[in-house]
Amino acid sequence: MKKYVFNIITASVLLPGLLITGCNKLLDIKDPVNSITTNQVFQTDDQAAIALNGLYSYLISGGEDETTSYGLLGSDLYSAGGITLAAAHSADELYHPSLAGDYQYYVETTARLTLQNLGYSYKIWKSAYKGIFNANALIEGVKSATSKDFTQAYRKRVLGEALAVRAMGYFYLVNLFENVPLALSIDYNDTKDLPSAKPAAIYQQIINDLEEASGYLSENYDGNNVERIRINKWYVEAMLARVYLFTQNYEKAYQHANEVISRTDLFQLEDLNHVFTISSREVIFQLKQINITVLRGNATPEGFAMTGRYLTPTLLNAFETGDNRKTAWTSAVVSNPYTPAGFSPAKYKINSTNFTFNGYRSEYYVVMRLAEMYLIRAEANMLRSAANKNAVIDDLNTIRERAGLNGLPYTLTDQQVTDAIAHERRIELFAEWGHRWLDLKRTNKATEVLSGITYKQPWNQHQLLYPIPPPEILWDNNLSQNIGYN
Repeated sequence: MKKYVFNIITASVLLPGLLITGCNKLLDIKDPVNSITTNQVFQTDDQAAIALNGLYSYLISGGEDETTSYGLLGSDLYSAGGITLAAAHSADELYHPSLAGDYQYYVETTARLTLQNLGYSYKIWKSAYKGIFNANALIEGVKSATSKDFTQAYRKRVLGEALAVRAMGYFYLVNLFENVPLALSIDYNDTKDLPSAKPAAIYQQIINDLEEASGYLSENYDGNNVERIRINKWYVEAMLARVYLFTQNYEKAYQHANEVISRTDLFQLEDLNHVFTISSREVIFQLKQINITVLRGNATPEGFAMTGRYLTPTLLNAFETGDNRKTAWTSAVVSNPYTPAGFSPAKYKINSTNFTFNGYRSEYYVVMRLAEMYLIRAEANMLRSAANKNAVIDDLNTIRERAGLNGLPYTLTDQQVTDAIAHERRIELFAEWGHRWLDLKRTNKATEVLSGITYKQPWNQHQLLYPIPPPEILWDNNLSQNIGYN
């Protein structure tokens, strides 16, 4: 695996307790060259807080490799829109009506990824591993620090949040690339020749990290639970629910989702137009974007990058008549000599047409929200036992009624309930963190659905995994390329 030599960069991000301005070398790789001198970083809580803020800053704002002179683009980071954009085009959510070869996501849309044209998969790989490197640096820093001025309470907080960030990175890597190196250290000697790890080993590490993090983190949010821009116990619980669903441990998936849903003092479903705002009580975790880039001002990176993206006809036709999600979460693209008519995702209302430089940020980038927990609880409950069918329907109806739809009857067959779960996940979570792409793959429906799409022909099943970037294999001969890419 490539040795990444870089610093965690902070850029004008206001997080609880600190205003960081400019670019600071928070984790400086100098002495020795193969490790960070953690005893110089974590002498006090304040020093650790700066590094922790840098961890979040990278996820939403990137570093020197991801930013342009105009600022961050939503496609540049896996954690700031890159997953959504790439995976939605790989699935059946986004496309361009012209299907021209110069379209930005042409190879993802048409299932033509090659080793010569990696599309945006390399950016996902690089930024995910950089985020993991940053998390590893904090984890090692906490465990190595000996200063009495670095308090036990803050040690737990830094460690818990860093473990959760590392788990998030590996979750997307294993689902998009499958066999990936499992780097748990910042020491080049430990990581330079790592082999491709099996998905089971990656998932076990994800679970271990999340379970450990759960014991360190608070159940509350900073700032009276309004701006939910730091990871706490409930994000970890929600992520565990998702991971256990993906690993087919339905009992634990149900339990963790139910734990989050039961905290009605913290979480509730919001009006559709309020779901993605900064004060939304549906939010479990969100990232706070910087507000000084000339390119996108107060828009989230994904909200900005979604402007002009087209929803596929198959997705638009999947909305039931009267579903308010189609009205609230999509916007019409008006036809002109340069732009065909259609509909774009509009979950984020601030985009490239209405952003304001240094303007008020009314919405942050939502990483996890309550609606997914209802859908996980419903699916896991049905897979635990079909005898739970009525409770499953109740959960689905909670989501449907928020969208203005009639509730489903208890007379549905088991298969109809299973189909309804898939439908509600598709509509509720469309163009959001790659949910549709990952759902098609984990339920073994991907080939059935995608092989019938004209512009993805000839369909090749190996496109369900993104290629391991060839430069990574050159740097580490122990890595294996995904089958079908040669």
